[in-house]
Amino acid sequence: MFLHPLVGKHKKYFKELLSVISPVCLPAGVFLVLPKEGVSLELQPLASELLLQSHSNFTVCSAWSQVKWRLPVSTPVDRVSVDNRGSSSVLQLVNVTWRNSGRYTCEEASADQSRDIDIFIPGRGPDEWFVPIGSGMVIKETEEGTIPCVVSDPKLNVSLYERASRTQVPGMMYEPARGFTGRLNDTSYVCVASDRAEERESRVFYVFSVLVPEVMDMELSVSSPTLKQGEVLTVNCTVRDPGVVVFSWDFPRRQVPEIEPLTDILPNQIRSFINITKATLADSGLYVCKVLDTNQRRTVKKNITVTVLDRGYVYLWLSGETNLTSVLHHTVELSVEVDAHPAPTITWSRDNKKLAEETTSINTTHLTSSRYVSTLTLVQVQMHQTGSYTVTAANEDDFGELIFYLEVTAPPRIMSLSEVGSNTIQCVTEGKAFIKLFCGMSTEMISEARHLPWCLKETQHCRPRPSLHSLLSQVTVLVVVLVLVITAVIFFIILITLWRKKPRYEAHWKLIKSVSSDGKQITYMDTEDLPYSSAWEIPRDHIVLGQVLGSGPFGRVVEATVSGLSHSGSMVKAAVKMVKRKTESVQSLMAELKVLAHLGPHLNIVNLLGACTSGGPVYLITEFCCHGDLLSYLQRNRVTFLQVDTIIIIVYLLISKQLQQMETVSVTGIDTELRVNIDNQRCSPTDQASSLLPSDSSALTLSDLMSFSFQIAQAMDFLSSIQCVHGDLAARNILVSEGKLVKVCDFGLARDLLKDQNYIIKGNSFLPLKWMSPESIFQKIYSSESDVWSYGVLLWEVFSLGCNPYPDLLTTRQFLSELKKGHRMDQPEHAPPDMYDNMQVLYKGHNTANNTWGQANLLTLKPVEILYKQTIKILDRKPEGYLHCNILTKHHLLR
Repeated sequence: MFLHPLVGKHKKYFKELLSVISPVCLPAGVFLVLPKEGVSLELQPLASELLLQSHSNFTVCSAWSQVKWRLPVSTPVDRVSVDNRGSSSVLQLVNVTWRNSGRYTCEEASADQSRDIDIFIPGRGPDEWFVPIGSGMVIKETEEGTIPCVVSDPKLNVSLYERASRTQVPGMMYEPARGFTGRLNDTSYVCVASDRAEERESRVFYVFSVLVPEVMDMELSVSSPTLKQGEVLTVNCTVRDPGVVVFSWDFPRRQVPEIEPLTDILPNQIRSFINITKATLADSGLYVCKVLDTNQRRTVKKNITVTVLDRGYVYLWLSGETNLTSVLHHTVELSVEVDAHPAPTITWSRDNKKLAEETTSINTTHLTSSRYVSTLTLVQVQMHQTGSYTVTAANEDDFGELIFYLEVTAPPRIMSLSEVGSNTIQCVTEGKAFIKLFCGMSTEMISEARHLPWCLKETQHCRPRPSLHSLLSQVTVLVVVLVLVITAVIFFIILITLWRKKPRYEAHWKLIKSVSSDGKQITYMDTEDLPYSSAWEIPRDHIVLGQVLGSGPFGRVVEATVSGLSHSGSMVKAAVKMVKRKTESVQSLMAELKVLAHLGPHLNIVNLLGACTSGGPVYLITEFCCHGDLLSYLQRNRVTFLQVDTIIIIVYLLISKQLQQMETVSVTGIDTELRVNIDNQRCSPTDQASSLLPSDSSALTLSDLMSFSFQIAQAMDFLSSIQCVHGDLAARNILVSEGKLVKVCDFGLARDLLKDQNYIIKGNSFLPLKWMSPESIFQKIYSSESDVWSYGVLLWEVFSLGCNPYPDLLTTRQFLSELKKGHRMDQPEHAPPDMYDNMQVLYKGHNTANNTWGQANLLTLKPVEILYKQTIKILDRKPEGYLHCNILTKHHLLR
């Protein structure tokens, strides 16, 4: 150790200097101390407290990598300066006063280290004993709290009292630079400080304890998802039984000053709402409400789509036929569905005469804001009710109608038979019948009519009966013709059936539109209704196709270089999906394109870069992942696996915890924005943060497997938040990019699914049976909960290093039988016990309301907490006066 020459000038403050060396940091009055082996953050002197003189200066130096300074809340900003010197950061307090007293913390996230020092600047009298800090605090009922009775002089004797009873509070831990910590009641407190001569009371501290529910009860509703210009639009975001929450909105005309969200506090609930008195076409779009629970440090987001129309509309459709036949005295129902806005007037008529509800049963039900069902019921129909029935729906802007034809039939019945003249017999019947005249051994049909008198003439001469040989010849010809016709019809039906059952390519992504209260009825959004912006279009002459990355019976994925995507104009490597020119395949690819455009960007999803939809085959252009799919990557690098607990990658965890750092201030000056970097062909942090990503080495460690699991859970949590179901979550549909960054995708187009034993053909679909949840297999229910089940199977693949699930069940029949009995896979070879326990939790509760992606995230994070408790402790600590680097994603940039 040696002293800088300037130290001599400030010897009396030598012990007040704090330095962390490596790389070298030499502000005036700072001395060098080499850190111990494995320690990059070290404070000198080792004393936990420092006394400074009033109006003096003080310098703190920290190094090795990017650091964050956590300062006392009372510290004036104008007395603090930060100087970044390469990889070191120097914090300087200028002209300090008693208000600068408190705890100063230096944190080095990359090394998982932090150091505290309590600095005191004694005041000049009792009025300067207590450092001024906010007097109100909100805590959770079951947690400890801190009364911030921070003093400027640690030698003072400080006690805590309940204000109302003046009773001293026992069992509290006191730190002069922090205050009293322990269990607190919902009341007010005061602190009393004294020295030998005087005594002074602090300001009153009010404690409010709240009971925070485990799951936030949030609801987003709209006055009408479809409305006309000029109508009132109201969007409500309501939280029931809330703690302390903060609302934030994103909607089409957010920048208009006149449209401002308002907040209304009601009994047992709080709501934020947007009220637009006269809606315009520009108000169409997605309305997103985010609610931040400040106590739980969690955010819940929901969205709803609103469509503003230039004029109203009316659509009618039915699921059955318009030509109906009924037997006499049966009940007939004529039903039609109507989609209309504004609300239509629905009427029924028969043979152009309006039917009155007094004489017939007409029931019209309002299903949703614009959906209706109207039913005409005819009880015990009579013959005279045969005819045409018209249903009409009309509003002020549009009109529509459907026509039904009803025929009532009855068994034939002879009403009367009488002789009406010479050689004439009259036969009156009801129903449809054939009347025949019998004459000796021959038969002759004279006439046929319906609901009319039939007249038969008696004849004296009978026609001769055909010979037996002639009859047999005619029957033989008729039978041969009939057999040939029936055979041709059956063959044609078989061809149509086989053609319809032929497997086709389809994207597995699904967007949930609505879910019934019992969760068994799920309505998926029609992808044709999703918007597609021409801004995604890329000219074909900007694309140069390269080698084929994978192909199947329906299409292929090709490596390509694309120009015009980046600001620098350089060529970007991308992956291009294309299908064979079949109508169904092209429609499926367009559906996948619209879904990816709707999802928006995410770090762990293969993001959409652009598309070509006109002037040739459809191209879907996405990010290029250089290491291929995760299943092949695990199998390829299985021999390099190291069974050691290396340091976990915490940069990704920091991103997921960024909302916990809302009270912090950026002082490092280092840009750590996270965005889709087109120039580098991957979604990655900037250069200064890239050293914190996992190594791109092919060697695998347990930390890599945990990182893969956590990244996938983050991606699926994002998909679940926007009501998107993946439907085929497996290691083969996860791509590995540079730095061992994994991304969720649908890579089925690049495989020959007809030969892939992981899929079975059912109807015209390919089903990944071993990855599907029981409700998806047996009830055809696909939801975020079924994706959670698939995620549990994927975890087994990851920790078995790419083995095939259920290796002991070789046949489909055996697999389905054992699955119904509750059979689950054994612990994979490389899974820690806690991770395997979490897999079991995902299986057992996969179809419950609590089994969300937020829960899956917590379960994935649990083993990481066991290995790296200190890291998680830092991330979960509530920040107070943090100084940090703001993290910005492409998703935020596009907004």
